[in-house]
Amino acid sequence: MVGKSSWATTSRITIRLPDGTKAYLFQKAACGKTAGAIMKGSFEADMALFAFIPTRVPRPIAQGAYVNSPNTHFYLSEFIKMRDNKLPCPSSWAAAVSDLHLNSMGWSPTGKFGLPTTTHLADVPVDNSWNASWESFWTQQMKSLFNQEERVNGRNEEVSVLRTAYLEKVIPRYLRPLEVDGRSITPCLIHSDLWPGNIKPRADTDELCMFDACAYWGHNEADLAICRNPRYKLGYPCVHEYQKRVPVSEPEADFDARNAVYALKYHVLLSAMHRNKIFRDVLIAELQSLVDRLDYDTEPDHDQP
Repeated sequence: MVGKSSWATTSRITIRLPDGTKAYLFQKAACGKTAGAIMKGSFEADMALFAFIPTRVPRPIAQGAYVNSPNTHFYLSEFIKMRDNKLPCPSSWAAAVSDLHLNSMGWSPTGKFGLPTTTHLADVPVDNSWNASWESFWTQQMKSLFNQEERVNGRNEEVSVLRTAYLEKVIPRYLRPLEVDGRSITPCLIHSDLWPGNIKPRADTDELCMFDACAYWGHNEADLAICRNPRYKLGYPCVHEYQKRVPVSEPEADFDARNAVYALKYHVLLSAMHRNKIFRDVLIAELQSLVDRLDYDTEPDHDQP
């Protein structure tokens, strides 16, 4: 077993090339009715990243189903030996993530937010339908995750009320100002799952590699949300280093609130992945905190006509 996954098996494959040398491949495989879509999404997402930061992403090779076991689907990539035992330092993390964002910024094939393929956070599907509005795109992604969380854990009145407030009040308050009064967002490629298990140093050079993306074209700051969750131990130093390389979007005063809006995605995801009351309780607390914040955050200044 190589790498870690709660929903798929992973392995290293050794092959011998025509010249007699050995090469190594990484394989991820899973069975079931959603496995094909998951592997296709993984392949397409990593292909998108590889196009812009080829030295930082294991080269995707193929995805498909086993000939002798059509219900088993796989994703195959280059195998790169990486170190598992340490967190990336903030400056290295920021350099890798900003490389992805800056190299891809402005290259969305439609000029919109989204991806032509459904991707999955672990085994949870995410709605990547193209959308010209960042506020609308984020709303559709979060609706898809909230719906999955409810399917897994059942309907909860408190979650339902807070979810509605998040979608109808919190998102418009903090994301709409990014695209009004002459402001706009240029889509860049987002990895979307940059917890330390998905961004590691190469064993030979220490250069950070990222993989297992749930990619889409979006607002660059969305990738910083993972740093807010203490579960992942990245923290504000990674954000600070990133901001040395990429300016904060305007209105700058809303950055922390936007970061919290984006970070909620991972709380919904954890509650959807684990049937554990602890994760839903944390989700409720984070939702309530965002809703409460509306009472004391002032509206941003608007340009006069």
